[in-house]
Amino acid sequence: MMTNVYFPRYYIPWDPNMCYTIASSLAVVLFLLLCLLWILLWKRRRTRLQLSSGKCNLPTVCWMPKFLNYSPEKDDGCAAAEDISHHDTLRNNNMSTKKLPSSNITNILPRMDRLGGPYGMYATVYGISTKVVHVAHPIPAKAVLADDQVTSSSKPDRRSLISESLGAIKSPAYDHFKNFSGDGVFTADGNIWKAKRTSVLHCLLKGCTKDDSQESQRLEEEANIAADCFISNATSNFNNGKALNVVPLLQRATIGLIYRFITHHNVDVGNQNKRNEQVGEIKNTFSEGSDGSTTCTSDTCSWRSISLSHPTDALKNDHDNVKNPFHDISSYLEAITNIRMIILAQSRSIWFLLPRWMYRTFSSMYREEEKQMVAIRQFARAACENAQPGSPLNMLRFKASHNPNMSREVKEGTEINKELLDEAITLLFAGQDTSAATLSWTLHLLSLYPNIQNKVAMEVHDILQEFNCEKGNRISKKMIAKMPYLDAVVKESMRLYPVAPFVVRKIPYDLTITVVDPGNSESSVMIPRDTFTCIWIYGLHRNPKLWHRPDDFLPERWIDPSLQKLDDAQTKFKGTFMPFAFGPRNCVGQPLAQSILRIMLARIMNECQVIDPRMMKLEKIYTKEGEEMFKYSLSLRKDMQAGFTVLPSGGVRLIIEKRDAYQ
Repeated sequence: MMTNVYFPRYYIPWDPNMCYTIASSLAVVLFLLLCLLWILLWKRRRTRLQLSSGKCNLPTVCWMPKFLNYSPEKDDGCAAAEDISHHDTLRNNNMSTKKLPSSNITNILPRMDRLGGPYGMYATVYGISTKVVHVAHPIPAKAVLADDQVTSSSKPDRRSLISESLGAIKSPAYDHFKNFSGDGVFTADGNIWKAKRTSVLHCLLKGCTKDDSQESQRLEEEANIAADCFISNATSNFNNGKALNVVPLLQRATIGLIYRFITHHNVDVGNQNKRNEQVGEIKNTFSEGSDGSTTCTSDTCSWRSISLSHPTDALKNDHDNVKNPFHDISSYLEAITNIRMIILAQSRSIWFLLPRWMYRTFSSMYREEEKQMVAIRQFARAACENAQPGSPLNMLRFKASHNPNMSREVKEGTEINKELLDEAITLLFAGQDTSAATLSWTLHLLSLYPNIQNKVAMEVHDILQEFNCEKGNRISKKMIAKMPYLDAVVKESMRLYPVAPFVVRKIPYDLTITVVDPGNSESSVMIPRDTFTCIWIYGLHRNPKLWHRPDDFLPERWIDPSLQKLDDAQTKFKGTFMPFAFGPRNCVGQPLAQSILRIMLARIMNECQVIDPRMMKLEKIYTKEGEEMFKYSLSLRKDMQAGFTVLPSGGVRLIIEKRDAYQ
């Protein structure tokens, strides 16, 4: 028999005083929040007035962070993604949205035209009170980047004088790089930066500017090896004429190049599937003499056969996971590709405006960043451990800038301090990313313009014949110095797709820029102190007021005097072309990159033909109409994968064929 169970009811006694206290507390909190909101809006309005009126008087817009968190795995522009057709891209645009669209870069010039500021400049209030001025004209750009062209509206204080003598300031604009590259030469400021840059220049470029020096020959050899690594993987029987993504192949080749160059550690970074076969070939090619020396016994022995310091190095490095960091190189390359996007996303998120400890404590983006940094730090640590005596990375151990306490353990290589690890991360990334990205864009453009590609190949072939250089022999800097059209192709590729689309500097003093309008009347714009200046290299290189046919791939503009006259960037405003930035904080490895890019491209063009399979279909339809073909070539260009450096979105899928004969 069921019985009803009754529970006693409890009543909360009505206390008017308690309710009044709660209501009063809520009212106070609401009042304080409203006061805080008013203060923030007032600060934002004051900052906007400072930029849009008075001596600055620039068109000014307000900008707020776009998102809270970011994951590269959810970004549609992943370079490792499979390529899809242009029509598929259009069809799928409604299905997914990129979190870091390339329009962040490509819309800069239309926005400048719309706002109509002097020299195209305009200002942004970033967040609440962060002042940013955007520049895509050589006069204000060089005034910001070069100390000797800076003029102050008032007598600079001591801090300004120090800043002028020690290069432009990056902090705090580059603080979001700190977890990646620490306090290396890329992010350091002041005396620390000056000391580190001096040391890196001495250790990295020592002897490389002299064609006949041992260091210069090592650089040439490593560039040739890297090109052969790419060619071998791209034309292997496994590919069998299929289209393949050349971006990861170039990344693998160039990371091997920069690793070997800064460590002098001769390690095989070629096709992992063929490593055993290659080692066997090396053992059969060499024989050991009675005195322990190694001699070549093969009729086909060339410089490539002796790329290792000793033939047994291939075996030793292949079986020693500690000494050969390339066993898991895919993890490093994937992490490097992702970290580029994470760092840019961080600068466009709410976390950029908050203290760093809040980002590290509460952001899932930080956890994703740390996840990627594991492979990056492991690879850089292996480079430090393997750095041989006399190598650039080893020489840094003896510099006070990278070994402040002059620790004996650091000198002997038994300990790796933070300064050395930070610099290894910086050098490895910069050396790999610049070369791989530029060559990816260059091969992509050449595949869309076969006539230009054939012209480059013929020039390379003719110069190599002039030097009696047969296929398989080393291409030197002396040879590429006589290849003006190849040089023009590299320049034009870097003009259209600069690896770093923008750089940011902080102005520590009031900066006055003289503006000359078309009627030759002068005025001035004063950028207030503590303003971040964003120099849009992409905008400088595509500004229609500076270049004729700015979006066209036209290598002839660099060597044809009649075309050069049409570019104000090459006549009236020399120095507009700055793919490696400008001034005392330009790219420290620029001389190396210039040689590496040209040697690798010359070798690839001499031995291979790159074909975009989409062009093969179009040629059958539009061969008779050259102008129509040109328009379609433009539409087939790859979008940019937005990061603090840019790669082709979705990779570059090409058919790589051996070039057997020249007509």
